[in-house]
Amino acid sequence: MTPHHSTPSVWVVYNNRNEAENLIDRISDFSEGHLWDSSAVTDFLQNIDKHRSSWMLVDSKNATDGSLQAVATKASNEYEFFRCLVIGAANISEWPDTAIHMDENTLSTSIIDRLRNESHVLRMASSRLRHMRRLQNR
Repeated sequence: MTPHHSTPSVWVVYNNRNEAENLIDRISDFSEGHLWDSSAVTDFLQNIDKHRSSWMLVDSKNATDGSLQAVATKASNEYEFFRCLVIGAANISEWPDTAIHMDENTLSTSIIDRLRNESHVLRMASSRLRHMRRLQNR
């Protein structure tokens, strides 16, 4: 069995690198942040496989990127506890059904609070599901 990290993995896909690094620093108390690198999709999928919950945080400038949407959809289909938090997407139907959408003008503190709360909910759901599976396997 593959060991899983309970700390959420958050992949930040921001157009502004400084803004992304600042956000990663601010969420470091409750998550493991990563800068998105489109050339490392395999590393991304392997990383989210090792975490109980994983997130892709996308800004409005990257929300229309078709290849990013495809990767998010693939991850969402393969990993039960993977979620996207998309800020300012014009067409929300292009993202996975489990994606959370926020307004383009949302403050970073609101984004961080939402990410923290949703990560906690995912962690509880993952724990509950693991417990139920253990009981069923007895």
